[in-house]
Amino acid sequence: MIYRFAKCLFWLYFNIFNRLKIIGADNIIQSGSLIVYANHFSDADVFLLPLCFKRQIKFMAKKSLFETPVVKYFVKAYGAFPVNRDSSDIAAIKTALKILRNEELLGIFPEGRRVRDIKDSNPKGGFAMLAHKTSTPLQPVRIKYKRKLMIFNSIEIIIGKVINPNDIKIDDTSSDGYAKASRKLMATVYGLG
Repeated sequence: MIYRFAKCLFWLYFNIFNRLKIIGADNIIQSGSLIVYANHFSDADVFLLPLCFKRQIKFMAKKSLFETPVVKYFVKAYGAFPVNRDSSDIAAIKTALKILRNEELLGIFPEGRRVRDIKDSNPKGGFAMLAHKTSTPLQPVRIKYKRKLMIFNSIEIIIGKVINPNDIKIDDTSSDGYAKASRKLMATVYGLG
């Protein structure tokens, strides 16, 4: 209930105070598990991405968001769960696996932090590992802002074609191999528009 209400509020906000344009919505698959992954330019990204999907996206979110009770309540209601970005977080991986087993949408910002310039992109290997181990399709999404200001900005969300997990060639299942696959998958995002 809170999720749908919040989604409506964000839809109104981004359409009143920004020029929001969604491109490629017909590329979205409507059933089954899916890993939705995107670049991470702004804190607003986590509120923008769900506007493109009918089904709820459950996001990995930095652990610090869950430290303040009020923020924790709303972040959890919006479908987020905590992840420690600085270490291998087994609890977060188990939660992600459960989401995918339940044929839901898992949202990930593989860069793990806000990245303003493509040159600074250094995605974590965990999302490539999740897709590879679970054979889950990936939905690449690029969020583009015309300016750094959040108000009266023009925002484009470009949804790419779903990537079949069998098309991800991962011969090296070490952390380096998954990091290499993640960089390749993020290049797909930055190649959108």
